[in-house]
Amino acid sequence: MCRLCDEWVDARDRSFGADLCLECGPAVRQAKRYGLPLWRVNAILRVQNDYCPLCDDGPGDLAAEGPIWWQIDHDHSCCTGCPRCVRGLLCRPCNVDLGRYERRLRRGRVRWRVPAVDAYLAHPPAKSVHARMAHPDDFGWARVRYTAFSCKTLTWQG
Repeated sequence: MCRLCDEWVDARDRSFGADLCLECGPAVRQAKRYGLPLWRVNAILRVQNDYCPLCDDGPGDLAAEGPIWWQIDHDHSCCTGCPRCVRGLLCRPCNVDLGRYERRLRRGRVRWRVPAVDAYLAHPPAKSVHARMAHPDDFGWARVRYTAFSCKTLTWQG
């Protein structure tokens, strides 16, 4: 059984160990890469209302298939990834485009500013007070695989 969500872990699908399923395993691995506990990643997603803060896209129907859908965005000017430089969780296209936008900003080659992106960079969701506080909904599962329309009953109201 998965130690997070109590789902059955098939003996053939133990790429993340005997105690993590294929849905929770990638989330735990990604959180550890940035030195974050999984509840903190869940809290950041809770603050973002389970959507990408740049494009308002949700994880979609294929969220539980393949590699993890959400990507942890961090400030590359800080380091290669630590809990202090994490800014939020983005969809893959927005994460890639944000990196390009920031490189152009540093070089002074941005033809026009994007207000939504500038607002995100000025006030990232991970720096919010609410993203630093644990809520009971943040424990016991990998929120990165679900949306607010999940079969899980969420008690937190935005």
